[in-house]
Amino acid sequence: MGNVPEIYVMNEELQLHGKRQRSGAVAIVAAILLVMLLGFVALAIDLGYIVLTKTSMQACTDAACLSGGTELIDGMGVDAASPDSVTESARAIAKDYAARHRNGDVESSYIDSDRDVRFGWATFDDESNEWVKNWEDEIPDAGGYNLIGVTLRRNVANSSNDDRPLPLIFARVMGRQFSNLETTAAAVVMPANGVRFGQGDDDTADVLPFVLRVIQWEKYRRAQAYYEVHGLPSDPVEISGIIDNETNNYWGTQPSGEPLFGHWVLKNNKPPEFKQDFADVWSCECAIDAQESDVLFGSDGVLELDIFPRDDYTSGNFGTVDVGSSSNSTADLSRQILNGVNADDLSYLPGGALTLPVSLQGDTGVSAGIKDELEAIYGQCRAILLFTTVYNPGNNALYEVVDLAGVRVMEVKLTGSLKYKHLSVQVCQTVLGNATPDTGNPVGKGTTVFTPLILVE
Repeated sequence: MGNVPEIYVMNEELQLHGKRQRSGAVAIVAAILLVMLLGFVALAIDLGYIVLTKTSMQACTDAACLSGGTELIDGMGVDAASPDSVTESARAIAKDYAARHRNGDVESSYIDSDRDVRFGWATFDDESNEWVKNWEDEIPDAGGYNLIGVTLRRNVANSSNDDRPLPLIFARVMGRQFSNLETTAAAVVMPANGVRFGQGDDDTADVLPFVLRVIQWEKYRRAQAYYEVHGLPSDPVEISGIIDNETNNYWGTQPSGEPLFGHWVLKNNKPPEFKQDFADVWSCECAIDAQESDVLFGSDGVLELDIFPRDDYTSGNFGTVDVGSSSNSTADLSRQILNGVNADDLSYLPGGALTLPVSLQGDTGVSAGIKDELEAIYGQCRAILLFTTVYNPGNNALYEVVDLAGVRVMEVKLTGSLKYKHLSVQVCQTVLGNATPDTGNPVGKGTTVFTPLILVE
């Protein structure tokens, strides 16, 4: 074929050399990209690990906060426990609940109960639409705390506990061995101002279909405060002589100076007759389950209030109240006494919720058909409705309901002579499920119905 030109041979050698150079460059680029890809994969794994750990930590922090916060109720309102005993118990419970949760590489989350659990009081600012938290302070003029905060840490260097920084997996090769993480939660308890259910909610709220005058409830609380200090004489004449100068006149605003433990009833032309409204006749060995509660004859240091509608002064006036349809039957009342009001009941009210203040229609009398249901809830805490004014008589009665009070049913008699019929309750501090918070008012000494804990952080 003859001699191949020298130029052609040189070009062919150059092309082969270029191919070898390009192959080497691609290998280098591929190696670099592979390293980068592995780095991104490692980073993604570590970031995912961090996010997963922090999510677990937040769930743990929320649980610890809500569990420890259940102790706050004991330090407020009726027969309040000391703040120190409440905080000690709450810290222990929060620590215990945290220990039941794993996060990252530890099986049991660690909380230093003194360092990581704190207390205070909180209110809601309508203008800023934010919760105002006052840490380390008790509720003004009331004492106790309605705010708890919990912090879960994975950022304490050189710690021998499980709050040490989170060790990373692949980032170590890039010189980063740990990640510092921290989660916080805060929860508040507020006075209840009504009840609202979510759409399709099957829950209930323990509101009894009875009403009580606000002035009667306030007088009862004053009588209880007096009783705790001075006791009560056995002679009814002496009892009638204990005067309550704070009681407002029934139709006016000036103090009437009527008996603290009862009232006078005028009958025809006879001298006024003293009717005792408050007495300590029954004692309750109470439990959460009414079946395990025993109501016994004898005093327990807490007065009972008879809410049976006996005359114009005492509560009820006309009997039960319709929390829901105006055509409530005895069966509806029985269900509400046993299980509380539900979403269907509240669908008849403005906005589909029990929002105070509200006008509710009343019914005449108290049927003996609800006696068994009332006996079935002896010792259990319930909420009762407080009203200021009632308009119209009988089944046309309309109550202006403005507040809630916590009570437990102690004893009931709805058969026989009217003189002996009664429905005796005593004050009881209660947490009302599905309650809406009264953000306009702080917790006070007179608060007896609270919301469940509300996570605010």
